[in-house]
Amino acid sequence: MTLRLIAAVLTLLILTPCDALAQSQPTATQLRLGLFGQWSGALGYRDYQSDRMFEIPVTTTITTPGDGATQVRQSLFDDGPDKPVWITTVSLDDPAAGTSTAASFRAGNMPELSTDTVRVTAFADATHWTLVYARTGEDDDQPADIRVTETRDGDSLLEIKEVRPVGADDTAWRFRNQTRLTRTGD
Repeated sequence: MTLRLIAAVLTLLILTPCDALAQSQPTATQLRLGLFGQWSGALGYRDYQSDRMFEIPVTTTITTPGDGATQVRQSLFDDGPDKPVWITTVSLDDPAAGTSTAASFRAGNMPELSTDTVRVTAFADATHWTLVYARTGEDDDQPADIRVTETRDGDSLLEIKEVRPVGADDTAWRFRNQTRLTRTGD
């Protein structure tokens, strides 16, 4: 009986710090809402014909209406002289389900709607973390698993999008594009 009691107490002592740590880690939604402000950088993408990387400048403004679940990203891409491209994405998080549903709008294109599962894969503090978004969708007009890894390192934000054919193994992930941003203001 005494050994069982000691084992139970030791188990509680070992598990309690882990529970306390898990409770202090913010949700993906809380981390995403901390991105409000002005950002600037580049969109880099892989051209499928040449298999080369190209980059174009981008500026992004991230806002939230203050409801604790919605984020609005307005991005201006410089696609050459007299070719500004605006993309506005409104996302609504469901922290209980661990999902983020986004609607993206770009003049001349049909709106895009997607729902990703989102999980925190690394966390040091409010400005040093990694989130991974995952969904099944399409890439190059083919069914694909889509994974976006978003890493914040202080005033730097890097999003890397990777794709693979649906059902393929982990060796099939391929780089699709990335966005490198630096915070320029609130």
